[in-house]
Amino acid sequence: MPTHYLAIDIGSSSVTALIVDIDSKSVVGSSTTANTTEITSKHDKKIGRSEWDLERMTDLAVTNAANLIERTQVQPAAIGITGQQQGLQLLDSDLNTIGKYISWQDQRSKDQIPGENRTYLDAMGELGGAVVEKNGLPAFENTGCPIVTGYTTPNLYWLKANNELPASLSNIHGATAPEFVVSRLTGTRPVTDPTDAVSWGVYDLSKMDWNYDLIDSLGLDRELFSNLAQSCTTAGQLTNAKAAKLGAQAGIPVSVASGDHQCSFAGTVSDYENTVAINIGTGGQASIYVDDPTPRGWLELRPYIQSGYLLAGVGVVGGRTFRTLRDFFNNASRVIVGSELDPDVLYDRLVELAAEVPTGAEGVVVDPLFTGSRSNPLAKAAIRELTPGTFTPGHIARALFEAMAVQLADSYREAVKVGAGERPQLVGSGNGLKLNPVLRESIEAEFGMPLQLGRNNEEAAIGAALCAAVADGSFKSINEASASFVG
Repeated sequence: MPTHYLAIDIGSSSVTALIVDIDSKSVVGSSTTANTTEITSKHDKKIGRSEWDLERMTDLAVTNAANLIERTQVQPAAIGITGQQQGLQLLDSDLNTIGKYISWQDQRSKDQIPGENRTYLDAMGELGGAVVEKNGLPAFENTGCPIVTGYTTPNLYWLKANNELPASLSNIHGATAPEFVVSRLTGTRPVTDPTDAVSWGVYDLSKMDWNYDLIDSLGLDRELFSNLAQSCTTAGQLTNAKAAKLGAQAGIPVSVASGDHQCSFAGTVSDYENTVAINIGTGGQASIYVDDPTPRGWLELRPYIQSGYLLAGVGVVGGRTFRTLRDFFNNASRVIVGSELDPDVLYDRLVELAAEVPTGAEGVVVDPLFTGSRSNPLAKAAIRELTPGTFTPGHIARALFEAMAVQLADSYREAVKVGAGERPQLVGSGNGLKLNPVLRESIEAEFGMPLQLGRNNEEAAIGAALCAAVADGSFKSINEASASFVG
């Protein structure tokens, strides 16, 4: 029976390749390289755009994976793919790219419509009959999420409203980044599993299908939406051309891509029913598993891999929250002394300085909502209660980490409040957590339970490799795969 599986994780900051051995329950090797394929102009960055070259991103991921295969001399039996589960790349009927890849960080759908006192998100909500939730965010019925920027359908709506959807071509369709990579590896049209589909914003959880009536009401062509497929199934076989580039065997299965949030859970948690999972990468989530759809409050309800759901606080705080603070100090250094500091060194130093400050940051308070939150989308960040003696990088960093912990714990408290039940175990993953002892300490204090770190890094990639192992028949389900490999 085959035991080695390759995963590719398409992230915003980096792309990762990883090979697992399900027999020894170990990571054979991994390789990560910076994602250098962003092509957003300086002007467009200032107005909230985030655009990338997805062909280059795919080539970067394949080259990185090829280096790993060459270094480990291990041949994978199958390949799993995960990555940023929102965003949009348009393709034509021959699978050629149309335009740039719009990432999940793009804010264009919050733009004001010219001549109107409303945003594109507002217009979408009105057309689709969205209801305004208690948190003030509009949401379509049974989609499990509010209408927010970065999701695939808001980007499609913006393109149509601005006459940027090609009218002369037929069979134009969209894809997210991991779906696109699967398509390029197999030479097949992209397909979308439920874990990715929910992040398009118009997936009906009650039917587990696109809400075509909603799509029609938004004035969007149904052909723009991907064909649906089940998680942990085979999307196609590795083509000869891509096999030659990877140094892998042509014809091996490539599984349907699944979202990085769900894959991270699969690669971190062995006991689904009793665990709160904290993941902090570029974004951040606090998640619990539930068997059936449940009221979600201001949280998101996302389909899990194969069955069940994750009830999660998504994207309020994460690695980019800390990055904002780091960038402030780097910009200050550049403007004042004319040089920037090494970003990684600056990260480490801010954590060290925070560790020297007592718990509570001597009264300094940070509101970490630089981009708003699900419960308050118009919120802004703030630093308060400063004195001359506490106006220091260490105090601000400590207060920021403690505020991030509060936001993550609030997600869990909301899940308990809406009836999902308490969980006795707390498990953490992601470099944003593993490399920050002050944040870990703050999370333990806020949750009131010890935080156990997963024994492996690159948990989302591990989850994707386990998806490939399920698709290949080595496990009956992703639940069994997680219990075996992680446990």
